[in-house]
Amino acid sequence: MYSYNNIVEKGEPKHKELIDRALDHLTAIPKSTQHRVSPEVDCIIVDNFLTNEECDALVEACEKTGFSFWRQTTHDATDGESCCSAASKAVRVVDTIEANFDHLSQFLFKRIAAVVDLESKRFSKEMIGAEELYERDLEGEWVPYALSSNLLLGRYKPGGHFMPHIDGSTVVDLNTRSFYTLLLYLNDCPEGGETHLFSGEQHKVIFMDSEANKLRGSASNRVGSVEPKKGRAAFFYYDLLHEGAPVVSGLKYICRADLLYRRQPPILTSEKDTEAFELYQQARTLESSGEAARACELFQRVRKVSKGVAELYQLD
Repeated sequence: MYSYNNIVEKGEPKHKELIDRALDHLTAIPKSTQHRVSPEVDCIIVDNFLTNEECDALVEACEKTGFSFWRQTTHDATDGESCCSAASKAVRVVDTIEANFDHLSQFLFKRIAAVVDLESKRFSKEMIGAEELYERDLEGEWVPYALSSNLLLGRYKPGGHFMPHIDGSTVVDLNTRSFYTLLLYLNDCPEGGETHLFSGEQHKVIFMDSEANKLRGSASNRVGSVEPKKGRAAFFYYDLLHEGAPVVSGLKYICRADLLYRRQPPILTSEKDTEAFELYQQARTLESSGEAARACELFQRVRKVSKGVAELYQLD
C-alpha cells in the first residue's frame, strides 16, 4: 500500500485491541443528517455519524491505550513535546495513536454505508473540472469500497494545531485507492479546533504567526470551516487544503482515515500488470526522494513487464 498522506509511521501501540473493539457492545444506529459545506467545496458534513456513547467509548479506549507525542521526523515512545524543535511545533502539535485497526475500520465503513449518501466517482477527459481532476490512470467509474485499516487517533491540547496541508491519496493497487479523507470529531471542543478549508496553493495560503510560533492559513483564502462537534464526521476530497486551527481551551479528540474506492470494472488485472504497477509506484517514490537513476531503472523495467501499464503512464 502506497500512502502519500500526512500520517507518520509509529510503532503499534500495546493493547490496541482496546480501541479496535471499543464499539462492539454498542448497537444503536444514530439518526444522521448530512450537508455540504458549500456547493463549491467538495466536503460533506454528517452530524450524528457516531452516537455520544460511541465517541465516549473511543476516547476512553484511547486514553487507556495511551497517546504519544507526534514528531515530524523520528519518534520514540519516551520522547515528548519538550524534545520537539520549534520548527516541528510550528507545523503540528498533537498526541497520536497510529495503527492498523481492522475491526474498527470495518465497523466505521458499515456505518458509512448505513447513514451516508456517497456517490461514485467518474473520471473522463470530458468531465467538469477535468483540467484539475482528470488523470489518465483514474479513467472510469469508482465506487466506495472500504475504509483504510490504518487509523490515526489524535488528542489536541490547548495550543495544539496542524498547519495547512493536503492529505494525499492512499493507493492500494491500480484499481483501489482513496479519494476522500474521513475526519471524525469525538468530543465537543469548547473553543477553537476548527478544521478550516482553503482554496489556492499551499505556499500562497500559509503565513507564519511568529507570536504563536504556528504556521497558519490566511483567512482571505478560507472557503469553509468545520466545527469540532461530538459525533460529527467530515468527508473531504484528498487534495483539499485544510488546517486544524489551534485549540483555545479544553481538548479535541479526532479519528482520521482514508475512504477507499474501487474501479468498476477494473483494468490491467494480470499478474504482470500488477507487478509493473508495483514497480511504477516504487519508481515514483525513488524519484520523489531524489534518486533519479534508480527510478529510471525501474521505469525501464515497467516497460518490459507490462505494455499496458507502460502505455497508461506514457512510458513507451
